[in-house]
Amino acid sequence: MNGIQLLCIRVKQNWTYQYKIMKSVVDWTVFVYFVIPLTVITIAIYKSWWEELPNWIHNISFYWIFIVFFLFFWGNHFRTYVKEADSIFLRKNEVLLLHMRRWGIIYSYIYEIVLLLFSFVFIAPFWFQHYGYNLHQLLLFGGLCLSIKWVIMGIKGKLNVEVTGWRTLISGIPLLLGTILVWSFCYQAFINNQIAIILGITITLTIVSIILIWPRYKDNHRLEQDLAIDRFEKTKIIDMIFSLSMDIEKMPKRYSSRKSPVTFSKSGRIFNRRTPKNGFLELFMKVNARNIQYITGYFQIIGITSAATIILPPMWLKITIIIAGSLFLLSWINSLWDKILGNHPFTKKYKNEEGYFAGRKQLTIVLVIPFVIFISLSMIFNIWIRSKLPFI
Repeated sequence: MNGIQLLCIRVKQNWTYQYKIMKSVVDWTVFVYFVIPLTVITIAIYKSWWEELPNWIHNISFYWIFIVFFLFFWGNHFRTYVKEADSIFLRKNEVLLLHMRRWGIIYSYIYEIVLLLFSFVFIAPFWFQHYGYNLHQLLLFGGLCLSIKWVIMGIKGKLNVEVTGWRTLISGIPLLLGTILVWSFCYQAFINNQIAIILGITITLTIVSIILIWPRYKDNHRLEQDLAIDRFEKTKIIDMIFSLSMDIEKMPKRYSSRKSPVTFSKSGRIFNRRTPKNGFLELFMKVNARNIQYITGYFQIIGITSAATIILPPMWLKITIIIAGSLFLLSWINSLWDKILGNHPFTKKYKNEEGYFAGRKQLTIVLVIPFVIFISLSMIFNIWIRSKLPFI
């Protein structure tokens, strides 16, 4: 067995693992009644775009193509498909391990190319018919996208993927700002048809990505970092499913050995009036404030819904997103309330009390108010920016 054959086995095992995860989420009823109809509708809509462009595309500036593909940069690493046992068994065969890791990096390069090609198939009707660009310019644009993403993947490969929280945010800010500056410069060069500059940027960034990945390519001394990256990439989908589902019990996280929590350390009373409803609300507020996952989930719902109302052009689609976001928020609040109070050993015996339902109703009203405010501000901002920038 050589390195390519071993890599093919590992890649097949990885795709089988991801397939089992998706299969556990999308059962046959969801597949038959949702996935298949959605696929058929998507193909029919895409075919209609080639025959006649939708009206909403005339309000979309070419600048939004660059904004959408900016999101393409974030995600994925250069993977080598190593496993924990490789540090013991394959250490006896350094050449086989090194060849597999090298072909894994090459596979990561090719995978990003294929992924970008699928994205180009989606935007092809607008690229050729609406914006009037040709295939040569599409290839130049693809080179820019790939080179920037490869550099970001190379930089992320040097960061500790197991570090989370505020440290990840701090380490990611310079990378985000640098990418915005480079991508903005690329946009100006592209719309001005500066082919030499575009080629120069693409070649330079591709070489930079090779330099960044070269230490992992040439030897087996960075096996621990490769193992961390492989664990992160292998489980990121199931981690996302777990974080979105309130019915799945999360794995316990390691906390610092503090004698008291940061928030409500003295556990004082929040409400002076002691009623069953206030008791439930007070307990919920303290538990929720001490767990950043719950707070983050709430702001993610608001942020995603607000961003969708700004970015998506058709009004009917904005309204659909707002309705879906509202229903999801209500479901999320009820699930979180039941998870914290309804399933806890000390409070679940009171879940049929009037105060339990009164507290949940008041909490729902309080949490829905910021949601409505942010959505309203998003709609106002959308109307304002379109009045100032009619080409958007």
